[in-house]
Amino acid sequence: MSKSHEIVVVGGGHNGLTAAAYLSKAGLDVAVVEKKSYVGGGAVTLEANLKGFKHDVASGAHIFIQANPLIREDELELISKYGLRYIGFDDAPSVSVVFPDDTYIALYRDLDRTCESIAKFSVHDAEAYRKFAKWAQPLLGMLMQGFFAPPAPYGGLFAQLDQQGQGQDLIRALQMSSLDIIDDWFEDDCVKATLARFVSEVIVSPDDIGTGAFFFIMVPLLHTYGMALPVGGSGALSEALKRCIEANGGTVYLDSAVVGFEKSGGRVTGAKLESGEVIVAKRGVLANLNIKQIPGLLEEGDLDEDFLRRLKGVKSSVFVGLNQNLSLHEAPLYKAGDEVNRSGLVELAGFLPDMRQTFDGFKYGKMDGSMPCCIAATKHDPTRAPEGKHTLYVFQYNPFTIDGGPEGWQDEREKVAQTVLESIRARTTNMGDDNILDNTIWSPLDFQNFNDAWINGDPLHMRNMMAQFFSHRPFAGSGYYKLPVEGLYLCGPSTHPGGGVTGGARGAAMVVMEDLGLDFNEMMEG
Repeated sequence: MSKSHEIVVVGGGHNGLTAAAYLSKAGLDVAVVEKKSYVGGGAVTLEANLKGFKHDVASGAHIFIQANPLIREDELELISKYGLRYIGFDDAPSVSVVFPDDTYIALYRDLDRTCESIAKFSVHDAEAYRKFAKWAQPLLGMLMQGFFAPPAPYGGLFAQLDQQGQGQDLIRALQMSSLDIIDDWFEDDCVKATLARFVSEVIVSPDDIGTGAFFFIMVPLLHTYGMALPVGGSGALSEALKRCIEANGGTVYLDSAVVGFEKSGGRVTGAKLESGEVIVAKRGVLANLNIKQIPGLLEEGDLDEDFLRRLKGVKSSVFVGLNQNLSLHEAPLYKAGDEVNRSGLVELAGFLPDMRQTFDGFKYGKMDGSMPCCIAATKHDPTRAPEGKHTLYVFQYNPFTIDGGPEGWQDEREKVAQTVLESIRARTTNMGDDNILDNTIWSPLDFQNFNDAWINGDPLHMRNMMAQFFSHRPFAGSGYYKLPVEGLYLCGPSTHPGGGVTGGARGAAMVVMEDLGLDFNEMMEG
């Protein structure tokens, strides 16, 4: 027995749902096939421990997607029609970076207030930050034009950038580390540590070569579009996309694990389920999967040796994360004071020399609990917990492979999680055991087991660096969103613009529509 659709999307993470929503809006008969009993992938909210406490498992704050026309122009009516709501941070810090002595720097969407916070450490750096943010603004516009659409080839991108001074500076940044660029502009080590810690949220070490562009993106992005939390949790985005798909005639199949692709005449024609059923795709299959999963779903010989060689060379992230979902009586109260308590994200950080050594240690399998990112979403969105109670999302960088190999996390998870809590307790007044109702811990190994696409526990699928970014993601010559088997496409973190909550599969939908003779712009205008 089989079901038949025009387009089959394999994987119901938010990127697969994004592509499916655009394609269904274009009038195509689209089916999303998802292994789990719910959609969302990393953009999912679960009652991870106690009933009534809604926890974000992987994604917390939504930053990049705020610049996407999907949200900015409400292209799919997720906000106006399908129930998605965001809480912004216009009057509170988006991010506060707190140091071991409880001093801190607060980053607001408002540039003036950010500069005031930086000026507590360095008047020079406050002015330098203002100049940088304004100077980088035109570059953000240039980069964002291609961020949610098929990327320009590196040759064309570099040729365009090389025509102007700012573009030439960006070319330089693409070949340097974030900290190199930060050193160019700033003097105070605490200011440098703040900005390095902020940029690391895209899962990059600030000392890694090829990460400088992220500093050029993150600073003006924060001040232009801001950061937001979806009401009800990160999964609210995924649920709104599901409603959009179904309202436009699409179908979402849950509890449907895909074990292979069906082919006919050299073309992919469907997805074979673990049950033996085939979901037929008359016009194409779009895989929202890790590209490293693709060979296992095809027959031997479908991918040539050069493709497999390049695929083998894809580099995983140097570090991933250990996450904790805490159900609390009270939200954390930071010793640093009210401004930090009102923040969307609170990032704990060591002073610059210690921070650099911590990041360097991840390369050698050294575990750490000293610099978690903490989000007490219930301070801003009380719908996520029973009345008067709170949730806390805690994400701490850590390597996937430690002493004893990845399986070593089975023994180390609780101990490392405890060191993370001790770091938080040192910066707060109320995070003792009596405040914690329950806690669910997700090690990098747990993340790999949670989601088949998160190989090596990596929700990004691969390292964020210029050799694996823009048109070179997942690798040079990979065909953007087209795989080298007719009728098979790829979207999600393995493709441009990479991981995180971006809605980046908008670009993949554009490519599929073009191949089917449909005009994306006409659809949006109509």
